[in-house]
Amino acid sequence: MSQVLFLSDPSQADVSPILGMANELISRGEKVTFFSSDEFKSPIEEIGADFRAYNQEVNIFQAKNDTGEEEQPKSGLISALLEPMKFIDDILVQIRGLKFDYAVFSPAYPYANIITQLLGIPKTEQAVTS
Repeated sequence: MSQVLFLSDPSQADVSPILGMANELISRGEKVTFFSSDEFKSPIEEIGADFRAYNQEVNIFQAKNDTGEEEQPKSGLISALLEPMKFIDDILVQIRGLKFDYAVFSPAYPYANIITQLLGIPKTEQAVTS
């Protein structure tokens, strides 16, 4: 049984294709840890994956406005490019002590190369098709 790390931008277009792949791997006996935002927690846990949420303080994919409602980030991508280690460190802290055999990620995922290099594991990019 392999341990697989799934990394995805939390959008329906990115999560759906790799969620299907995660489901197939779980049905074959693989153990899956899947990072996304809270909105995808239920479907990820329903397939039997271990759900991990991006820390809201460093989540470049979602931002909150003054009323606390979620909105598209305005400067999240810029912050992510300028300070990527805040985001990467959050993921590494959450998976501390876990050993992964490989990682699967969506094409738009910005830190897959860095994370897989730090973990010393191979990566597989899942193409998103409509």
